[in-house]
Amino acid sequence: MPSPPRTPWCSQSGGGAVVLRPPEFDCARVVQAREEMLILLNRGAASLLVDLAACSTVCACCGVPALVRVFRRARALGTAFHVIAPRNTQARRALDDAQRVSREPFPLVSTSEA
Repeated sequence: MPSPPRTPWCSQSGGGAVVLRPPEFDCARVVQAREEMLILLNRGAASLLVDLAACSTVCACCGVPALVRVFRRARALGTAFHVIAPRNTQARRALDDAQRVSREPFPLVSTSEA
């Protein structure tokens, strides 16, 4: 697989797994992050892990829909996709709310479970 996009918060581990650790997942950054995740999937990433453990903001209006879109693409390609977020934070609350109302909830794990 070609190297991941040149983003300071994107890294590739052994076996083709790609890990993204954005500092924020807000409206200002979500479009770039979504597009980079889709590029990685289309290039054949073995798995994609979005680590929001250090992320202080996940915007419910644009961040969550971006994750859902990437999850759908990953599922269509047969690529493993997971989101890590700590419990009891603003970022986790937005993700938990999305999980409750979504017809297609994406895999969400806590930092203690990862």
